[in-house]
Amino acid sequence: MKIAQLLTVLVFVLTVAAGLAQPLTGYQINGHVRGLSDQAKIYLIDGGKGKVLDSAVVRHERFAFSGTVPEPVFVYLYAGKGPVSLKLTDILLDNRTLAVEAPKPVYDSVVVSGSDIDRLWKEWWRKDQQIGYQRIRIKKVYETLLAKNDTANARPLKQIVDEMTAHRIDLLKTYVKQYHTSAVGAVLPTLCALGKYLTRADYLEMYQMLSVNWQQSRFGREILQEAGRQTP
Repeated sequence: MKIAQLLTVLVFVLTVAAGLAQPLTGYQINGHVRGLSDQAKIYLIDGGKGKVLDSAVVRHERFAFSGTVPEPVFVYLYAGKGPVSLKLTDILLDNRTLAVEAPKPVYDSVVVSGSDIDRLWKEWWRKDQQIGYQRIRIKKVYETLLAKNDTANARPLKQIVDEMTAHRIDLLKTYVKQYHTSAVGAVLPTLCALGKYLTRADYLEMYQMLSVNWQQSRFGREILQEAGRQTP
């Protein structure tokens, strides 16, 4: 056998061996939330299906989850179940290692680190919420003026409210377009709280922005379902 053929065979064998030696990848969530009681149960819940994916027991304010997901999934992390349950955080989860940390078991105190896709959707969420809160305050003034039949002052506020809604939609589409090859771009159209302001054309536009792989994902299918619910 020629040397070139021997080298080709050797490279193939080493490649296969390396592949077999690699461990199965999956997600690992390491939690440290101060104030959690020992033996309390933490639940990892599929946000789209409302289904418990896993549970863990708290020991010395720490808990851990490990497993695999076939594709990224939006999940909730809850302490306890039922009416006394406490939502700790939301996570855009894929197969990587994450840290969940907080000085107290309060939603706004919990920090998730180790995931760029989780960081980016939360970056969008903070920007969207900032606009949304301002819009709510202006809308309340608008409705008060309208109740007093002060249409002259109410009319310009209505225009501002509509412009802020349009700004939120533009921000959403900007993120979908920028991260069209990522779970970030795929999850936002159905994760956002803009459903009643989005048209079928809006959903289809965002769907078309996504790469083929993400169009065929669970998130992509959910976008098409939302588009189907809207009137033309």
